[in-house]
Amino acid sequence: MIADMQMHKGYTKVVLVREMDMETRLRAERKFAEYAAKGVIDRGAFPDAEWRITDEVRRRNILFETEGGAVQEWTGCDEGCFLDYVKSYTVLLLGTMAASSVAGISRSLVRLGCSGFGEACAWDTYTSHALRFLDMIPGSPGYTGSVMERIEENRTLDGWARKPRKLAGFRYYLRFDRYVAAFWENADESEKDYFFPVYLWWRLTSILPLRATEFLLLPDDCIHRQDDGKWILAVRRTRLKKKLRKVGYTIDADYTLHEYEVPEWLAGEILAYKANRENRCPHEKDTLFSPSRTTQLGYMTYCQMRRRLAEFRERAAGRADYPVNLGDTRHLAMINLILSGGSPVVCRELAGHEDIGISSGYYANLSTVVESAVYEKCRENRGKVTLDGSLKMRMGGRQGMAEVEGGHCDYAGLPEGDVSECMKSYREGGHFGECGNCVHYYPARDGLKLTVRDGFRKKVDEDGIFLMEMIEQVRRGNGAQEDIMSALLRLQNSSACYRKVLERKMEG
Repeated sequence: MIADMQMHKGYTKVVLVREMDMETRLRAERKFAEYAAKGVIDRGAFPDAEWRITDEVRRRNILFETEGGAVQEWTGCDEGCFLDYVKSYTVLLLGTMAASSVAGISRSLVRLGCSGFGEACAWDTYTSHALRFLDMIPGSPGYTGSVMERIEENRTLDGWARKPRKLAGFRYYLRFDRYVAAFWENADESEKDYFFPVYLWWRLTSILPLRATEFLLLPDDCIHRQDDGKWILAVRRTRLKKKLRKVGYTIDADYTLHEYEVPEWLAGEILAYKANRENRCPHEKDTLFSPSRTTQLGYMTYCQMRRRLAEFRERAAGRADYPVNLGDTRHLAMINLILSGGSPVVCRELAGHEDIGISSGYYANLSTVVESAVYEKCRENRGKVTLDGSLKMRMGGRQGMAEVEGGHCDYAGLPEGDVSECMKSYREGGHFGECGNCVHYYPARDGLKLTVRDGFRKKVDEDGIFLMEMIEQVRRGNGAQEDIMSALLRLQNSSACYRKVLERKMEG
């Protein structure tokens, strides 16, 4: 495992540890003392059964106790020896990953050592670390080799079992947007001050894909106006999602400032919030939001924000369990940007995902997003002639449309012999002028309408999967950013076509 990384003149020196011997133990004790001196470990000594580590954003307690169990014979270690190995491994992880991950891995290894042989063979938590740790136990007379072999056979593709976030139906987010707008329009000053973090979270992170903690760490002086009149928002973006990145366990070391242009109305809301600070709880950190109460961490924490969001859902949507959560908006922003004109920024963000499986779970079924958007717009504007004030709906019959095989075509140039739009629709094999794949085509028979609609729906989902494949190729270094842009354009085109087909369904 990597024990340390040293940067010098553009080169990275990597110090490796292969066995839990006495030299490794001494290295771990020295590293423990260094992090204790920095305040990263702010409670406990190396021999203690409990440590506490902090990264200025959150604190984590690490327990080296078997909690009533016993270290099993298959490890080849007694309890004291095994726990010392776990402590050394835990310290060596510091500086390579976030504090919460270090705590989780340490706790998992202690549980592994206390598990029976059969349970250990089926271990599926942090398996990459479990295998590395067991392999480092020196000259074990136990059955660690057998356990490792069984874990290796059963391990999941990404190293340990993960449950990706499951988004609610897209219609819930469309309705929640209306709830937010209605609440904010009628709220008094005290309500606006209290719920401003929730309001800004929804307005900002559903467009700019920020993680929840990145949003909560917005700098106090986050908004300023340039000489050209543009309003600029400064946000902190984490550096911890990139591999081979040394962790510093401070906000300044682990987050970098990025600037984005924002509209004037949003800048005005932020400035108004900053101006009204009389009754707010003081806080130590350089952050925009004041915590609900004084906290040791000195800023509005994730847990406090969750509770405030639950209160807002109760007030605005009428139910505290309304299915909108803090982590959802980052993925909504990605989906919205993909469907409405993805930029190279989105490409880099997607290609930088640690696990492509996380992305594919959200973007491989984009047809449901298109459906929800169209149906909710029709529901909101029921009885009106337009969907959004600019896109006209055909409410009558087929007047003025050219008759084609199996239906009609609404392209105005077709009667004069203009087939330019026909050349845009094709089927597999290069057959151009395929009416069933054309957005101007109105099928005459109900059965044919269903076939056409299902074809467009399938095309959207296929293009979503193709986009993920291109992103995976770039992530592995086998593709170019241009491949992703091409896939984005392909998906946006099929999504626009499917939207038009659904709008026809809603006619009359």
